[in-house]
Amino acid sequence: MGETIELWRLVAISTLLLWDIDGTLISGRGAGRRAMNKAFQQLYGVSDAFDLVEDMAGGLDYAFIKAVFAKHQAKAPRIDTFLEAYFQTLEAEVAEGRTELLPGVLDILERGVRERSVFHSLGTGNVEGGARIKLQVFDLNRFFPVGGFSESEAERHLVLQKGVRLAEEYYRVAFAQRDVIVIGDTTRDIDAARRIGARVIAVATGGSSADELYKAEPDLLLRDLRDADAFFSFVQG
Repeated sequence: MGETIELWRLVAISTLLLWDIDGTLISGRGAGRRAMNKAFQQLYGVSDAFDLVEDMAGGLDYAFIKAVFAKHQAKAPRIDTFLEAYFQTLEAEVAEGRTELLPGVLDILERGVRERSVFHSLGTGNVEGGARIKLQVFDLNRFFPVGGFSESEAERHLVLQKGVRLAEEYYRVAFAQRDVIVIGDTTRDIDAARRIGARVIAVATGGSSADELYKAEPDLLLRDLRDADAFFSFVQG
């Protein structure tokens, strides 16, 4: 009985931080789009195919890929073959130092690990292979054993829901809705978080400006993640 009581006490105070990647943890500096363009050109001979996607920030990789395949009526090879080529070109892009770890990120992730009641998961529009490649450059995969990723027809809020579900299974903790906090850099992150009943920390380091984020009414708006005290004051408040 004592162990059961202690488990539920932990559950009651546990917080899940559900992280976006591009524009939040890292700046990709267009590496993903360039890699997709190169992969598509290798397979189909079409240059700059993904330039038709005007705004990738906060979107879903699978949606971008399907839109480009439909535009160019590309049927063979299949999407999974395209993804294999994309992962290879993305690895080459990031190996050239074309991504940047954003300010304050590492300090917050490390402090989160030290806080026994705080857990990390991903909730990203990247396909998992691309996400892992981007994160490995800065040795960030160690913070994210699980997460929700862009898969098939899944909408962004469903990606977040999967990030929560897999985190609960991995950490063996049931997170209350208000104890799930989405950290993202676009209004799309805010909208998706609201759809799953989560709170939101918005950071103005990526796809949406500070004014745009402010108008979308996140629970906390930060210029960047260098103010760890303000971040954790909100998380633990």
